Amino acid sequence: MTQLLILYSLFATGLAAILVLFWSIKREIHTYARRNRKHLDQLSQTLQAPAREPELAYVPIAMPRSGMNISKRVQAMRMFRRNEDVSHIAAAIGVTRREVELLIRVQQIKPGV
Repeated sequence: MTQLLILYSLFATGLAAILVLFWSIKREIHTYARRNRKHLDQLSQTLQAPAREPELAYVPIAMPRSGMNISKRVQAMRMFRRNEDVSHIAAAIGVTRREVELLIRVQQIKPGV
């Protein structure tokens, strides 16, 4: 009979331990759900809040430089006819060397050929 009593007490203790574990897991799940619900509420409030539009700052854009003007072209051609170096001509009139080279090539094209 004592063996049966020991067996029943072990069985009851095991059931009590299972119930305690079940309740603790249930409480932990409830705690996580409440924490996640608060986090989701904060996120939804952030998304529903009117978005502040960033202040636009006026940033002036440098106007692109149009090609060489007539006086620079004439000056470049005069310097070229005086046999000055292309890089010196470019530095003197404030344009790139390639622009001066292109100007010289265009001026050397013979019309009607």
